[in-house]
Amino acid sequence: MSCLITSYRIDSDFPDGETDVSDLDVRVLADLIGVPTDRLVDVYRLEERHTAVLGPLTGIEFDLGTREYFLEAVAD
Repeated sequence: MSCLITSYRIDSDFPDGETDVSDLDVRVLADLIGVPTDRLVDVYRLEERHTAVLGPLTGIEFDLGTREYFLEAVAD
Protein backbone atom coordinates (compact mmCIF):
# COMPACT_ATOMS: atom_id res chain seq x y z
CA MET A 1 0.00 0.00 0.00
CA SER A 2 1.18 3.47 -0.87
CA CYS A 3 0.12 6.42 1.27
CA LEU A 4 0.70 10.09 0.54
CA ILE A 5 -0.22 13.25 2.35
CA THR A 6 -1.01 15.85 -0.28
CA SER A 7 -1.41 19.57 0.40
CA TYR A 8 -3.46 22.13 -1.49
CA ARG A 9 -3.55 25.87 -1.00
CA ILE A 10 -7.06 26.71 0.20
CA ASP A 11 -7.69 28.80 -2.94
CA SER A 12 -6.35 26.21 -5.41
CA ASP A 13 -7.53 23.02 -7.04
CA PHE A 14 -3.99 21.82 -7.67
CA PRO A 15 -1.65 20.17 -5.16
CA ASP A 16 1.40 22.13 -4.05
CA GLY A 17 3.15 19.35 -2.17
CA GLU A 18 3.11 15.73 -1.19
CA THR A 19 4.86 13.55 1.35
CA ASP A 20 5.14 9.78 1.12
CA VAL A 21 4.05 8.30 4.46
CA SER A 22 3.97 4.67 3.30
CA ASP A 23 6.48 3.76 6.02
CA LEU A 24 3.87 4.44 8.72
CA ASP A 25 2.00 1.41 10.03
CA VAL A 26 -1.19 1.14 7.97
CA ARG A 27 -3.08 0.18 11.15
CA VAL A 28 -2.21 3.54 12.69
CA LEU A 29 -3.48 5.38 9.62
CA ALA A 30 -6.67 3.30 9.41
CA ASP A 31 -7.43 3.79 13.11
CA LEU A 32 -6.82 7.52 12.80
CA ILE A 33 -9.17 7.83 9.82
CA GLY A 34 -11.71 5.46 11.36
CA VAL A 35 -11.87 2.70 8.77
CA PRO A 36 -10.91 -0.98 8.87
CA THR A 37 -7.34 -1.59 7.72
CA ASP A 38 -8.44 -3.56 4.67
CA ARG A 39 -10.71 -0.69 3.54
CA LEU A 40 -8.11 2.08 3.70
CA VAL A 41 -8.11 2.72 -0.06
CA ASP A 42 -9.42 6.19 -0.84
CA VAL A 43 -8.71 9.88 -0.36
CA TYR A 44 -9.45 11.27 3.10
CA ARG A 45 -9.53 14.94 4.07
CA LEU A 46 -7.36 15.52 7.12
CA GLU A 47 -8.76 17.61 9.93
CA GLU A 48 -7.03 19.13 12.94
CA ARG A 49 -7.52 15.97 15.01
CA HIS A 50 -5.70 13.99 12.30
CA THR A 51 -2.86 16.45 11.78
CA ALA A 52 -2.25 16.69 15.54
CA VAL A 53 -1.35 12.99 15.48
CA LEU A 54 0.38 12.90 12.09
CA GLY A 55 2.62 15.92 12.68
CA PRO A 56 4.83 14.24 15.30
CA LEU A 57 4.85 10.94 13.38
CA THR A 58 5.86 12.46 10.04
CA GLY A 59 7.67 15.69 10.87
CA ILE A 60 5.21 17.62 8.68
CA GLU A 61 4.37 21.11 9.92
CA PHE A 62 0.69 21.39 9.01
CA ASP A 63 -0.73 24.86 8.34
CA LEU A 64 -4.50 24.45 8.32
CA GLY A 65 -4.95 28.21 7.99
CA THR A 66 -3.60 28.30 4.44
CA ARG A 67 -3.76 24.70 3.21
CA GLU A 68 -5.97 21.65 3.06
CA TYR A 69 -4.43 18.21 3.49
CA PHE A 70 -5.50 14.81 2.25
CA LEU A 71 -4.36 11.28 2.93
CA GLU A 72 -4.29 9.33 -0.32
CA ALA A 73 -4.17 5.57 0.24
CA VAL A 74 -3.66 3.40 -2.85
CA ALA A 75 -3.47 -0.39 -2.94
CA ASP A 76 -0.35 -1.75 -4.65
